[in-house]
Amino acid sequence: MKKTITIEGVVATHRARPQKKRITIDAGSGLITQVSAPQRSPADYVFGPDCLIFPGFSDIHIHAREDETGAQSYKEEYKTAADAALNGGVVAVCAMPNTPSPVTGKNQFQWHRSRIGTLGHAVSILNYVGIDQKSRPLGKPGEHLYKLYFGKSVGDLTVTYGSELEEILARYRGQYVSFHVEYEPIVQASKNGKTHSERRPVPCVNEGLRILLPLIEKYKIHAKLCHWSTGGESFEMIQAFRKRGCDIVLEVSPLHLLFDTSMTDADPSLWTKIQMNPAVQAPEHRKALIKGLKEGFIQYIATDHAPHTEEEKFGAFARFAPEYPGLSYKEIAEMIRAKDESLFLQTCTENNMSGAPWLDTYALVCALLMRTQGFTPQMIARVAAYEPGLFVNRFLKRQFPKMSTGKGFGEIAKGNMGSFTVISLNRVTTIRREDLKTKCGWSPLEDWKVPGGVEAVFVRGERVK
Repeated sequence: MKKTITIEGVVATHRARPQKKRITIDAGSGLITQVSAPQRSPADYVFGPDCLIFPGFSDIHIHAREDETGAQSYKEEYKTAADAALNGGVVAVCAMPNTPSPVTGKNQFQWHRSRIGTLGHAVSILNYVGIDQKSRPLGKPGEHLYKLYFGKSVGDLTVTYGSELEEILARYRGQYVSFHVEYEPIVQASKNGKTHSERRPVPCVNEGLRILLPLIEKYKIHAKLCHWSTGGESFEMIQAFRKRGCDIVLEVSPLHLLFDTSMTDADPSLWTKIQMNPAVQAPEHRKALIKGLKEGFIQYIATDHAPHTEEEKFGAFARFAPEYPGLSYKEIAEMIRAKDESLFLQTCTENNMSGAPWLDTYALVCALLMRTQGFTPQMIARVAAYEPGLFVNRFLKRQFPKMSTGKGFGEIAKGNMGSFTVISLNRVTTIRREDLKTKCGWSPLEDWKVPGGVEAVFVRGERVK
């Protein structure tokens, strides 16, 4: 058995412009032992100048659906989510707790850790622990990552009003808590809006944030704001509290980076693919999110990979089912479109299931940002690898006690894990459903031609794609 594995090519990190390097990994531990200049002796793997070797990408916000009830395994399971992750160039993921049996206590958490352990998958899967009105922290600050839904999304794990929020957060003083932020009273007051953006408008995010930020400060919460959807006023509020010493970081999803209401206004059928909580907003918000990600105001690209079946995404067409017996909702939609285009488009704007699958396309989105939005390789390394790695690494020993993790994910440096995402810049990838690994079997980017592709994925020195 070889004692070391060597990889040579153009290395992209958050610290410097891409440079040609040789990476040496210890085959036993899977950790990097040396990063050096190219050598004359042949390497085990050599990638040409059209490829960039990034530290392995981490997606710190996904939904894997699986739990002990099996109720949503038809949409996704840990294995299929992990397969989709590798397909998308992702080596570590963090799974949300709003499964049918929410992960709020020690017993549920241990079920998930045991289940993941039996898979032995190359992808490192971590678990969030949910927060509700009765939950308590499972350990000291820094031992677990928590999720609080301030506003109702998908599932029943919800904290709705500010009055209950303070009592709950007082118990989680100093903990690492990720927040879904939408103020439910405004969502309810807006429920008759014509589109999802009107039903979940900008004020519902901003008012939720206005209530939440003082409590983050008061209880010294290490806060991560999930799938951020608005710029402007929300950025100003966040920056003001950061200046006061609050630890607040932000995610942004590919959906909010790639879509806005100018697109759904032009083609209302997009709602069947991109309805999400929180909703996409006007173009100025998307521009602010892109700018914030570039400049470091936003720390992470995190997909909120939310696998639902196409049947669920066309759920608004269920009301026509008696007229079309035996047909799926998607088939009904196609029949109505052929008969009455305006009725079809109107129905597409009605409330469907929120969420879409994204893991298969994570690295492709990164390539798209480099080619079309002016992101440098350093920026992508920062938001897809380094910053997510910092987030994941503090929890690795607790969730993988038997794994030798060294300095963890996120950097190509001595002592870090030898896990890499290699992106080809010259290839054009057509996103096709037959190439997807997610169990739900579709993508909101289907048929897109992306200027780039996943050339290879390494986990602890082993090529797994």
